Formats: sequence, C-alpha cells, structure tokens
Amino acid sequence: MSMRDFVNLVKEEYEKNRKRCDLSGKMRKLIDWNQAAESYLDFDGEKIRGMVRLEAFKPDSCNMLRLDDGSGEASIMYENMWDLTPDTDMLIELPENYSFETAIADLIDNSLQAVWSCSPGNRRLISVDILEDRISVFDSGPGMDSSKENSIAKWGKIGASMHRSHKPKAIGGKPPYLMPFFGMFGYGGAYACMHLGMRTLVSSKTKQSNKVFTLQLNKEALIDNRSTSGKNWKVDGGMRDPLEEEMKLSPHGSFTKVEIFEWECKIPEIYQLQCILKDIYFPYIQCDEVSKTGRTLRPVEFQVHGEDLTEIVGGEVATTNLNSKGEEFSFQIRFCAKRKGTSQEANARLKFVYFPIVHGKESIDIIMETLEKEGYKVSESFQTFGRVSVRRLGRLLPEVPWASIPFMERGAIASTLQKCCQRVKCFVDLDAGFVPTPSKTDLANQNLFSVALKNFGSKSKEKENDVSMVIHREGKSLTYGQVDQSYHDWVLKMHKSYDEEDALGEDEATVIFDSLANKALCISPDCQAVRVHKVMKRKGKSWERGQKIRIMKGACAGVHKNDLYATIDYFLIENFEDETGGDARIICRQINFSEAEGCMLSTINGISKLELRKSYSLPISIIDSEKCVLIDENEWKRKLVRQIEKDPSTIDLLDERDCRTLNLTGETTIGASVCAGETPPQQIVAVVRPASFTSSKLSKKLDQKHIVKMDGEMLMEVKVQGTYMNRVEKIAKLLYCDRCFPTNRVGIHGLYIFPLESKFPHMFKKSGTYTFSFSVGSSVSCEKKVTVKPSSKVGSWKLGGFVKTMNVRVGSSLPPLSIYCYDEYRNPIPFTSVPSLEVKLKASPGFEVPIYKIEANLIDWGVLELKNMLVETDRLDQIRPDYNATLEICSKDDPFSTSYRFNVEPGPLKSVVENNPQALENLLPDSTVENYILEMFDGYNNHVEEGTDVSFCMNGFCILDSRGLDQKVDSDGCIDLSGILKVTAGYGNPVSLAIMSGKKEIFKKESQVEMRELRLFKELPEYCTAGTNLTNLIFKVTDSVGIMDTRINNDDKSQSFHTLSIDSDSCSVDRTTRYAFVHGSCKITSLSLPDTEGVFSFKVFHSRHPKLHMNLKIQLTSSAQTSERDEIGSFEPNPRIYLTPQSKINSTTNPWVTPTQQTPSSQSQFRLLSIKEMSSAIGSQTAPVDMSQLNDFTEILKAKLNSYGERILKVNERLKCLEAKQEEALQELSALQASLEPIGVSFPECLSTKESMMKHIEEKHHNTAASVFCSLYRNSPAPKSQLLSKQGAFGIVALLGSVCSTSLSRVLSEYLGEDTMLALVYKSSRLIQDSDRKLQAEAARLERSITTRFRVKCLSAKSRWIGGVVENDPQRKLDMDDPQLTDGGPIPGFKGYAVNMIDLAEEELRIKTHDGYGLRETLFYSLFGKLHVYETKAQAEEALDYIGGGDGAVSLDGFVANGDEVIRPGCSKTEIHFPITVRENEEEKWSNLEAARGRVRRVEKEIEEERCSLLKLEKKMTKANERYESATKLSLES
Repeated sequence: MSMRDFVNLVKEEYEKNRKRCDLSGKMRKLIDWNQAAESYLDFDGEKIRGMVRLEAFKPDSCNMLRLDDGSGEASIMYENMWDLTPDTDMLIELPENYSFETAIADLIDNSLQAVWSCSPGNRRLISVDILEDRISVFDSGPGMDSSKENSIAKWGKIGASMHRSHKPKAIGGKPPYLMPFFGMFGYGGAYACMHLGMRTLVSSKTKQSNKVFTLQLNKEALIDNRSTSGKNWKVDGGMRDPLEEEMKLSPHGSFTKVEIFEWECKIPEIYQLQCILKDIYFPYIQCDEVSKTGRTLRPVEFQVHGEDLTEIVGGEVATTNLNSKGEEFSFQIRFCAKRKGTSQEANARLKFVYFPIVHGKESIDIIMETLEKEGYKVSESFQTFGRVSVRRLGRLLPEVPWASIPFMERGAIASTLQKCCQRVKCFVDLDAGFVPTPSKTDLANQNLFSVALKNFGSKSKEKENDVSMVIHREGKSLTYGQVDQSYHDWVLKMHKSYDEEDALGEDEATVIFDSLANKALCISPDCQAVRVHKVMKRKGKSWERGQKIRIMKGACAGVHKNDLYATIDYFLIENFEDETGGDARIICRQINFSEAEGCMLSTINGISKLELRKSYSLPISIIDSEKCVLIDENEWKRKLVRQIEKDPSTIDLLDERDCRTLNLTGETTIGASVCAGETPPQQIVAVVRPASFTSSKLSKKLDQKHIVKMDGEMLMEVKVQGTYMNRVEKIAKLLYCDRCFPTNRVGIHGLYIFPLESKFPHMFKKSGTYTFSFSVGSSVSCEKKVTVKPSSKVGSWKLGGFVKTMNVRVGSSLPPLSIYCYDEYRNPIPFTSVPSLEVKLKASPGFEVPIYKIEANLIDWGVLELKNMLVETDRLDQIRPDYNATLEICSKDDPFSTSYRFNVEPGPLKSVVENNPQALENLLPDSTVENYILEMFDGYNNHVEEGTDVSFCMNGFCILDSRGLDQKVDSDGCIDLSGILKVTAGYGNPVSLAIMSGKKEIFKKESQVEMRELRLFKELPEYCTAGTNLTNLIFKVTDSVGIMDTRINNDDKSQSFHTLSIDSDSCSVDRTTRYAFVHGSCKITSLSLPDTEGVFSFKVFHSRHPKLHMNLKIQLTSSAQTSERDEIGSFEPNPRIYLTPQSKINSTTNPWVTPTQQTPSSQSQFRLLSIKEMSSAIGSQTAPVDMSQLNDFTEILKAKLNSYGERILKVNERLKCLEAKQEEALQELSALQASLEPIGVSFPECLSTKESMMKHIEEKHHNTAASVFCSLYRNSPAPKSQLLSKQGAFGIVALLGSVCSTSLSRVLSEYLGEDTMLALVYKSSRLIQDSDRKLQAEAARLERSITTRFRVKCLSAKSRWIGGVVENDPQRKLDMDDPQLTDGGPIPGFKGYAVNMIDLAEEELRIKTHDGYGLRETLFYSLFGKLHVYETKAQAEEALDYIGGGDGAVSLDGFVANGDEVIRPGCSKTEIHFPITVRENEEEKWSNLEAARGRVRRVEKEIEEERCSLLKLEKKMTKANERYESATKLSLES
C-alpha cells in the first residue's frame, strides 16, 4: 500500500472518532495530511517512506505507528492511549486500611516480582527515591511495551496481574521460600499510586524495544470516570527514547519506573523508611540460608534514597538478630486439607531464637529500648512483647497479632522453664499455600492453614481442625512428642549456656568445682561449679551471712506447716563467673543447729570444698516473693530458748528393770567385763533425753516428757580394740553396725530397740575392749565399754612374727623360730612351761628327716623360742628341683603342732664323679669326647643345685659351647660334656681336665692322645734323573703297630681337615700345595725334581700336626740307570697341580688315576722311558727310532687304550645312575613346591628363603661385592668384621625383607633390576666413600677378589617418606591413601603399594636412622616410591590414567610400567629375587624344600663332573689312538 493511501485511511478514521468523542475540549493542532503523505511513519524507531508493507506488522496485536506531518513538532504523550477498564468483580476487593508503608510495599512487590525473572547475569535492582516533587520506584526487571502479552496497560488495569498464575509454583520448596509471587488480586500498583499521590507516570522498556512506553494515571480523572454503565477507563500514554541515567541503572536495557507526583500522605523520615523496608524484605536483601558456600547472599540490590539497605544497621530484624544468642531451633510443618473433593497444601518453617538475660537485663527489653531510640513507637513490655514474626514468601506480614503460639507456652507459673520460654521468639516462614489479607499485612483469619498454625501445640483445638500436619526436621519425619521434647531440651540448654541472672555477690566469690553434691545442694545435675558468696545483692537490698531470718510457711517446697527460723550461711550461684545460665540459691540452717553443724566452706591445698551438713538449700525466689524477712536479736533469742529446751541432748540406755516395765523380756544389759565366748544380751534399748532432763528426775525417767519423740534413725556401732600379748591395738576396728527407727511400748514413744543376740550371737570372741556407740545425727551420742578376756582353754599353736619363705642349705641351722599359744577363739595366751617337742622335715611321700639338735626356751610373755636346729640329710635328690619341704613341730604329750614351709638346698660343691671314665681313652686330635658326664655332689652326697657355677682347668681340651670353662650344673646335678669336649692337643701329647672349688682343686683327670706315625707306602728309588718327576708317592698314617688309621680323612663339609704338605729348599717344590688324606693314605701323583744333580732333601708332614712327618732324600743323576717310572701323566715333563682359591687342596680321590706297575731290576732301580723323545720321533717320522723302545711304547699305548675304554664304560654307567637319581630328586622337589601353593605355584624358580638366596649369591656371583658380604655374614658375623659393624654395610637389597608370593617376588625384582637387587645397604653415609677399600680388604682376607662394579644404598639419603605410618600396625606400613577413580571409587585390581608389600622381620624393623626412620620409610620408599601393584596386566594398563606422574605400576603376571618404559609380560626368569615370607606353620615344609634343592644341586654337580671326566677321557683316548696308529704304522714300515 502506498504511503498516500495509508494516510488517507488514517485521516478517515481520525475524523470519525473526532466527531463521535469529545476528547477534551481543548484546542488541537491542525494536521497537514498532504505533507504527512510525503513524510514518514515511525514504527519502533524505524522510518517507513513511500510504501507501507503491512506484512511487516504483527497480526492480531497492537502495532504502535507514529505519523509525521512534516511540521517538525513531535509529541511524546497521547490522549486515551491505554484502556484500563477493570473487571467489575475486582472492585469489591479493594484494600481498606492503607498506609504509606503498605502502599510503597505494594509497589516494591511489583518490582521484586519483575526483577526476580531477570536473566542470569542481569542486574537485579530496586531503587526507591523520595524527592521534593515526586516519589520514584525504579526496577531493572524485564519491562513492558505495547505488545498484547506484555502491554504496559496491564500494569494499571485492576485485575490484570501477570503473576497470579504463578502462585502454585510458590507452594513447597525450601525455607525461607524466596519466591516473590505476591500477586493476588491485580490492583496493588494502581491502588497504591492513587493512595500515595494525585498523578502517576509509569515508564517501561523491554530489551527488544528501542522506545520507552509511558502510561499516565490521574487520580481525579479515574475516580470521575469509573466503569459504570458502559463507561471506560482510558489514560494518556506515549513513547520516548530511554534516558542515559536509566540505561546506566539497567545496563541490560530493560526497566520499569513508577513516578508519583503531587503526593499527599505523610512520609516517614528516610532512615525510618529504610529500616521499615529492610525489615519487610530482609531475606531478599541479605540471606544466609540459600547460600551453598555459607556466605551471605544478596538476592536483590535494594536502594532507598541512594543508600544500599545492606549498609543500614537499624530496623527490628537487624536489632533482633544482634541480641539473639546460641543455636536456633527449627522444624517444618506440611499442612494438608481436603474439602469438597479438592486437596490443598501449605508449608511452614518455625524457627525459634533465644534472647537471654544479660547481666541481669532481658535481651527483649534491650531490643525494645534500641527500637525506641531509632524512632519506633514501642508500647510493649517484656510480658506483652510479640513473640511471633510471620513472613510469607520471604515478605514480612507486619500486623499478624499473635503474641505467641501454644507450642511455645510451657512450665509452671514462676518456674525457671516458664521464664526461659518467655525469652524465645518464633520466626515463621510460609509458602504461598497461606492466604494473606488484601493489604498483605496479616493472614486471612478464616483460612484453615492460618487457624491450624495459630493453634499449633494446643491439644484441645487440634481435634477441631480439619487440617493434617506432618512435622519434619533436618530431613527426618518426627512425631509431635519428639519435637516437643527436643524444644524443651533446647530451651534449657540455651538457659544454661547464655542466661546471666541478676543475683550478684558483693564480695569475692569462692569457686567450688570438686566433689559437688548437686542433689543435696538442689542445683542442676550437670552443673560443674558454683560460686559461694557471703553477701548478695537482690532487688536492690543486701543480704549477708549470719543474718537471722524467718521464712514463712508456703514460701517454697519443704516449708509447709510452720514458719522456719534460720541463719543465713552462704549464697550459691551456679557456674563460673564467665559462664551463663546459672540459678542462685540461699543456704541457711535451722535455729536448732549450731554453726558447727551448719554448712562449712573449707580450703585445703588450694582446693575449696562445700559441705551442706544440717543446712538447707532454698531458692533465691523466697526473697523476691517477700516471704523471707529479717528478724531482730530479741525475737531470735526467745525462739532459741524455747527450742533448746525441746532439743535432744543425750542418749540413755535403759536397765533391765525399765525394760520389764515396758514388757520387754530377755537380758537387756551388758556387764563391764566378760570372757571370750560368752553370749551377748538379747537386746539393747536406748532413748534420747532432752536438755531439760537431770539426774534428779531418774525416778520419772520413763515419763514421755523426758523421752524425746524423734523422727530420725539411731545408729549403733560396735568397735573392738584387740589385745595381743601385753600390747593393745592402736586402732579400733568396726565389728558390727545397726540402725533402727524409734518405736513405742505401753504408750511410751521414742524407744530405740536394737536386737543383738539374734543378729550377732558370737560377738564376744576376740579379746579386747568393745565400745558400743549410739548416735542420732552428729550432735547426740553416748558410749558403753565392755572388756573381753581370753579363754583359759588352749586351742592351737602358731609360728609368730612375720615369717617369710626361707632358703636353708643342708649342714646349716634354721633361723630362730617363735611359737605362740592361742585359746579356742584364737586369742593369744602364754605357754606355762616348755613342752616336750618332736621336730621333723617332711616333703614328698617317703621323705621324712628328723632334727635332733634343738634348743627350746620360754621368752617374754610365755612365747616358746626354738633355735640352733641343724639340718643334715643326703636325700635331697628326692625333692629336687624345687627342694620344697615342711618343718613340722609337734608336742609329744598334747595334740598340738605347727608347721612351716621352706626350701632345703644342697650345700656347695665338694666332689665330682665320672659316669664313664673310659670316655677319655683312645683320644684323637680334633675329636670330641662322647658320653662323658660329670656328677656334682655337696658334702652330704646330694647333687648340687641346678645353675651352680663350676670352673674347669684344661690342658689339651676345649669346650665348644659359649660358656667355655665356666659351666653350670643342669637339672640333674650334672655337667654333660658329651659332644662339646674337644681334643686340641696333637698326637702323643698329654691332656688333663680339672675342676676347681675356689682355689682348691677337687677333681682332676689325666690322659694322653694316641700315638700316630707317617710312613711311605713304598720306598723311594736310590737314584733319579734330575729334572724328571716322582710319581704316585703314597703316604700312610699308622698306629704304633703299623695299622693304617682310616679315620684320617679330609672332608670339607664336616670341617675335618687332613692334608699333607711338602717342604724343601728347592724351588721346584710348591710349598703352598696341600694333598688330601683319604681314609688314612695320601697319594702324591707327581713331584717335580730339581734340574741340578746332587742330593735332593725334602720333608713331608701333616699340615695341622707337624709332628707327623718324614725327612726324605734322593740322589739326582744325569744317567738313566734308574728303574722305569710310571708313565701315567708323563705326557707333561713337569706336571704340577694348581688349586682353586676355595680349598687349596689337591683332591687325590680321582678314581681314574691308577698307579703304574713297577718292576724292580736287579739294581733295584726304575727304568726310565723318555716318552717325550719317542713322541717327537714318531711325530717327525725322520729321526732314527729304537725298535725296542718303539715296541715298549706301542704296548704302553695299547694298555692305555684298554684302560680308557673300561673307564669310559664305568663313567657312562655312573651317569645313568645319576640321571635316574636326578629325576627322582626333581620329582620330590616339584611335590614340595606344590605343597606350598598358592605362593609358589606361579614361578617355582622364585621359591627361595633368605638362607638359600644368600648361598646362591655367594656361589653364583663369586667375584661381586654381594658375594663377599654373604661370605662375611655366614662365616664372620659382626662384630668380627669391620664391614658388618653398625655404621657399615648391614645388608643387601635382595636380602632385606621378603614377599608373600613368587609372582610378586619376580615382578618387583624385575622392576628393580639385578644391579639394584645386589646393592649393598649402609646405615650411615660416612663410610660409603671408604667402602670400596674396606670391601677389597675383606675380600683379600677371604682370599677372594671383587672384579665387578657394585651399587651402594644409604638409609640417610634425602628420599624418604614423611607422611607417617599406619597406627598400631606391627609392620609399620606407610600411611598412604588408596588411589581412586574420578568418581571417587576404588581402582579395580589394586593390590597395594609395593613399598607396603615388603614383609620385614623383627630384627629388620629395629633398623632405624638416627632420627627414627625405618627401612620402609627410607630404603624401600627410595626404591619403589608410590609404585602400584595390580592383579593383571589389563587392570594395570587401565589404571595408568589415574596414576600420578612417575609413580609407575606393575602386575603380578609380569607387566611393568616405569615412567615412559613399559615391559610386557613374558617368560623371563629373575636369578636374583626377593625371598618368600616363611609362615609359622610352614617351617618344616621350607626345610624339606631346601634339603631337596640341595640334593638336586649335588646330583647336578656330580653329573657335570662325570660328563667333564667323560669328555677328558674321550679326548685322551682319541689322542692315544692316533699315537697308537702312528706307532703301529712306523713299526710296520721299519
């Protein structure tokens, strides 16, 4: 449509309306329609020219267009722009009592609802300004425009609320229910504006709109133009651009501003208005409850007159919060009501706050005083103070008229509980289920939920309500009884914690906090301390200790019948001075009690103590009620005189005549003296006499006026002070105690009757003084004394004095003993004469030794003393080893005796007897004596006591155990030297053994080591060629008759070393070579002779017993006139034996070396065959050959071939036997390994103990530092070696600790590597620098050498664990947190940290650095760190994402991840690994396993030796065969 056509349509419509309506009667501007057609349309800031496209406008909605007529005069306000005609039904619900505060709050309600819907991040601002010409309410809410759904007209149209539909969303949720959907009726904004002023301008803008739309309300126009009989409410409006200030307040571009002009109402002062608005909207201004972080939140930014309300410290809410104390008590209630088929719900949160009394002043009074100073009109008192504050959806309902609710009212009148409940205020938070009044200042009275809440706690009105209630607190559903009890406990807790009563002591307080009698003092059961005052100020009046008072009847509990006259003792205030909640009490004593009987305050060693005694503890409220008054001295004296005459004074015991008068039968009196065993009287009757009773009134002593009627009970105590001989016990002991209440007989009251004979018929048994004490309380008492004498009839004997267990040696006298005589009731009586005695020692059946030497005499007070009793017997072996015996002393004439247990010990060592004298015959050097036991006797032929020290003197002997020459006697009285007495003397030397007792020799045994001789089996040749060898020299050790001693046998395993050495001046003889004896003989296969002619002398001797020797000589010549030598081994001209460093012993047990047959010539010489020359001749095949020598050489080779063949057959047979033996040993080993499942089933090669691993390192890694350490450890433990001292090396990584399974042993050992596993561990870093030198020195001492590099670890290194260990863990494992997945769950397959999976033995746990760190915190943590151990490879790989950098992971199936390096599982075998932990029940299995392994190793070694021997024989046979063929060929050719 063209612009002109559109303008013509507008013109037609304008003219129609102008004629139909009288707009205002004022002059209007003429419109130039032609110019307008040439101008433009303004649509929301967009200018439309030429053509109007109707599709650009929104259908079914109001589109605001502004036509420019080209005059240049623009208008921003238009008449009757907005239609505000309300629903007529809404007009009846207009609020009645409106105030300025109520009206401004209605406007703020609209703003609060608007800003609450702001997008996150947008500013939530409500600003109220009271200016001279206007009242402005600005909010940064979403704003309004001209659209149908968001029209600004709805703001001013009654009943057009946009928030009433949101009410269901505000039901439920969490307290304090901050959901500001306050809209109920839709007239709050318009009606509030009309109440506040004559004219209102509303300006609003949305984010989408570029223009600000305005609406103007005129109070008079609206009132005159009410919607009646078809009239409409229309108001002016317009559009404009937003102001810079408006956009600054709302940066996101939307807002609403309500400006009220020509205001008429009375406006409060700005500060009061700020306080009032802060009270009404406090949770929206600042709130702690909705914060998840605990910080105070500001849901909405409130400003009044440019000031932020969070900075305002005044107001009722803020003042109330400042004066509350302690924790709050709260719970929630869900209300449900069903009516006419509909269900309604509402929720309330009741929060109770305690306002204590502080320094005697109520906090509520302080609040009211503060509010009054701030300008509030306060007409309430403490009693009428409103104790309920109600908020609906966080908005205060200031006019709820409830002073309290029934739930808060409890406790009796004037009780402490009632007083405390009056200090509680309830803050009620409601959701939208509760209905307010139209002015939103109160709750609707007839609403079911309001009524139910108002009557909560009233049992009578709960039944009248149709509302059900569910109570829950802290998420738990509770019954009313549970909540009621919790509230009761909370009130008392607050009282005790914070109330500071106004009872003040005017003197310095004495604090009592030890041994408080809370119940007697009538103070709180949980009170821990009280302050005691002598002067107290109460209600402006001072009260002092010692004042006389009269307490009127009915003043308090305990004062009912009569007035109570008393004296003030002290005043009590509960708790310490800086604590709160304590009540005050007054301590006073009745007139009839003296000051000594009253309350006593004492201080001993700085600790004060309060004893109530006869005083009373009364509440301080008796002073407040004015029922406690002071009395003068005269009145007190008159009352005291009358009281004394009636007070009880003494206790009197009635005699037998008085008892008969009272019809009491039986004996009732006690004599002054009785004999032990007499029966006590049947009963004792006692009465209490008043102070007025005197001796002149004895004739009337049964008159009632002379017997006090008592209410309390009487105590009778009987104490005895025994006599012993002529001494009296210092302390009397309580024998009997009884209590009884008064009774009456024949009309006489106040009789205390104590039955005695029926309750304690055997009272008079012990001799001494009996004191009968009678008392009523602590002021009235009497005593009666009775002396009991011993009986004359003898009852028993007994050893006197304190006799401890004695040890008496045989042959000595017993110490003096005292025997006392007692009567039949065990009272001591004197002996009248020395009786005839019989004394014996008795023990086990059949042991009875009489003692004849006795001296008996009577000493002081008839005591029988025995002394000089000599003990002699040779039968102590019968009561060995404890030597317990009983000394029995009997009378020969009377049946009386006594006994005493003691120990009779043997005397000192006097003689020694051999049980096998022949054991010291036929002695040999280094042998141990078998079956040789020495019996030790005292002077009475008793074996001496076990543990007796015995000193030996020996010559040619030594004792192999740790005690050496100082031995101890065993339990049989012997010293067993079997197997430990070793011969150290050589052959033929004398030996002796002696035993000393002090410096005296009491036993000596002499013997001699057997004689032995060293002999040559065959004579030496007389001549030998210089430079040749003597072969097959055999030496034998024989006894004196020439029989060979086969026991001379070298055996390394049994450490039986028998070797032969050769000594000579010739350099051709190797003096370091040792030749082993085999069962008495020693064979020297070859002995090199010097190259020079002459006499060759040499000496052969036993290496350890040089006396066994032979000096030999032989003539060396250059001719070949000697006998033929044995040709075995003659292929080398000078064969010598080189030995390994371990033994230096040439084993001559090789079975393949056989002696050559020797045929002597007529000259008794050896015939020599020059094999070397013959071999050279055969090899060259050119030199001339002697045929006779060639034939001899051929025969020799033939014999050798036959010998080699036979020996090869024998070796093969032995190999078959050894292989069968190996298979059997392997099967046994496999079975033992299977028995140790599951620890050894995975990798049996890792199934090792510490000992076997140490032996493996020593043997298989011979030239390493670890091997040297193992040798030192096994053969030379600390402190013999400096290397093994406490500051030096103390272990190898592989041998420190053990693990639980072979799979774990394998993977951890593979993770560390062999070099680390063999590293030496030092405790101190000081010795590391010098470690190489020391190790080489130790290796040289062991005739070893270290040829490889080695690593060293030190405990004092910096890498250590400082996070502590697991508490009470015997293994002291490191306190490490298990790894977790991202969701906090455990990682699957995690077995533990490697550092905690090492088991440490007890001695390893004791190894610590100087600052207390153990092996696990230092060594193993530096090796493993936080290395993870998992079950499988897959689990370890999955866990790598959750493992910290550098920690690493391994799995039991062989996966290793160390940093960037990953090792996949395979079949690798770790030769050096951690030992397996040996459990207590598996020691025998491990022992059998090691024995089986030893058998397998021995068999393997034997097989290896046999195969090596076989290989050598085959080589020799091949070589000999080649020479034989060559010799045969040469013989044939010749």
